[in-house]
Order: sequence, then structure tokens, then C-alpha cells
Amino acid sequence: MENSRCGEIAILLDQLEDVIEEGKPSFLSNKISVDREQVIDVIRDIRLKLPTEVQQSIWIVEERNKILAEAQKEAHIIIEEAHEKLQSLIEQHEITEYATERAELIIETARQDARQIHMGSVEYAEEIFKDVELRLKTSLETIHKEVQQFENYITDVLREIYDNRQELKGITNQMNGTRG
Repeated sequence: MENSRCGEIAILLDQLEDVIEEGKPSFLSNKISVDREQVIDVIRDIRLKLPTEVQQSIWIVEERNKILAEAQKEAHIIIEEAHEKLQSLIEQHEITEYATERAELIIETARQDARQIHMGSVEYAEEIFKDVELRLKTSLETIHKEVQQFENYITDVLREIYDNRQELKGITNQMNGTRG
């Protein structure tokens, strides 16, 4: 049965060849014009006469090609998704790097500001202490002068009291001496 099918296919191929040879040549080219319907009919008949194994082989090849095309499409999608993910990771890494650099810059700026504030507060405190020290010295000198003036005053008063007492003693002694 297979041999008869192969014989029928060979006859159909001969018919196809005859249709092509009978085709009218085009002017100035190797192309020919053939009866389209005739060629399609012969090809259909050839397909119908193909052995089952050949038809299955053709179907298997077609399915394989469909599966390969689908696999290539999926592979392309996976590659694109991987590329997008990689790009996203690169961008995230760049963003992370930028954020880290920015954070380090902010921290360094904050440290410098803290140092400047610390130095400024130390200088301010030193100025305040100088001012307080100067005021205390001035107050101490003023107090010392006033105490000295007070001591001089008290000394003068005591001397005057002493002199007055001595004078009174002298008067009392004179009065006691004249009486006696």
C-alpha cells in the first residue's frame, strides 16, 4: 500500500512538473506564468497521497516549529524581563550609592557644623567668662577701695575718739589735780 501511494505521489509530481514546463515564459526573464488552480490542485492531491508517517512527520515538524517559536518568544520575554530587572537593580544600586554618598555628605556637614557650633560656644563662653572676670575684678577693686576708705574713715574716727578721750582724760586729770 505504501508503494502504491509513493507511485501516486510520483505521478502527481510529474504532473506538477508538466504544469511548470508548459508555463509561458516571461519576456527577458527566467520566470514563467502557470495556471494557479492547476498547481494548487496537484499540491493538494500530493498532500492527500502522502503516507501517514510523512503527514505525522510534517505535523511533528510543524508542532516542533510552533513549540520552538513559542519557546523563543518566551525566552525573549524572559531575557527582556531579566534585562529590565537588571536595569532596575542597577538603578537601585545607583540610587543607593547616591543616597549613601549624600548621607555621608550630610553627616560630614553636620559634623563640621557641630564643630563650628562647639567652637563658637566655647568662644562665647570664654568671652562671657572674661566679662564676668573683669566685672568681678572691678567689683573687688571697688570693694577693696571702699573697704580701705572705710578703714581709713574708721581709723580717723577712732583716732578722733582716742584724741577726744585723751583730751577728756587730760581735762579730768586737771580737774582732779586742781581739786586736790
